[in-house]
Amino acid sequence: MNVIYRLQRGLLIFISGFTLASCGFAGDAAKEGALSLVSFGGADTFTLRGTLPANFKIKAQAYYGSEDGACSARGDANSYESTQDKTPHNYKFKIPVSYHKGLCTLTLARVALYTTGRYGEKGWQEIYDNGELRVVDKLPAKAPDFNAQGELVKVAQCRWLFQLTKAKSRLGQIDKQLDCKSLGAYVVTENLPGKVLTININESPEEVPAIGDTWIKFPQGWRPCSEKKTESGTWSWCETPPEFRTFKMGDKTCTYYPNCTE
Repeated sequence: MNVIYRLQRGLLIFISGFTLASCGFAGDAAKEGALSLVSFGGADTFTLRGTLPANFKIKAQAYYGSEDGACSARGDANSYESTQDKTPHNYKFKIPVSYHKGLCTLTLARVALYTTGRYGEKGWQEIYDNGELRVVDKLPAKAPDFNAQGELVKVAQCRWLFQLTKAKSRLGQIDKQLDCKSLGAYVVTENLPGKVLTININESPEEVPAIGDTWIKFPQGWRPCSEKKTESGTWSWCETPPEFRTFKMGDKTCTYYPNCTE
């Protein structure tokens, strides 16, 4: 009986080992199959391109989602970023309209746009404004469409807004914000493959105050009005007659912007 028992036990161990090995092989094969389906860009792409001023760059962040929602938790995003040259330059991105990841087909949902400008050499003298390519089923009224050649050209106008910084580390210095108009477009998904969207970024030569009625313009330039402490807080707006204060541009004490002095 002991001999028969040992033979039966050995046979069971052999069969179990074979089954486990087979399952392991099947599991490895399944993993390899999944790895072979890693994300890749589809053939249906469109081109986003344009021109940039000196010291500007642009970043496009393309977001994707599942049409039926089954793969919504597996949404993905791709980033594209230009250089930031010290002379005017071009950018060009080829962006997939659909994106495959595993067994999921992800479709372009929107493209966030970030335009960054630099107005000095210091780390804090760089700031961005944002826009968007809005993916819609139907263009809104008066929204421009691609022409017969499959091209659409838009111009985004960027302007610098100056102010006196509130940061304690550089109190009294000129700080700037970037305001970009028309940085984006409406696009229809099914019409997008093969199209060329051009967004040229222009930099306005004229700067204006970030907050109205805090500076007064003269032929020599802009002068900041003095702040006054009140019971309810600090009063920053210009009064009649106005009183002015000085400010800093680097190591210089200035009275007019942008030329510092008369």
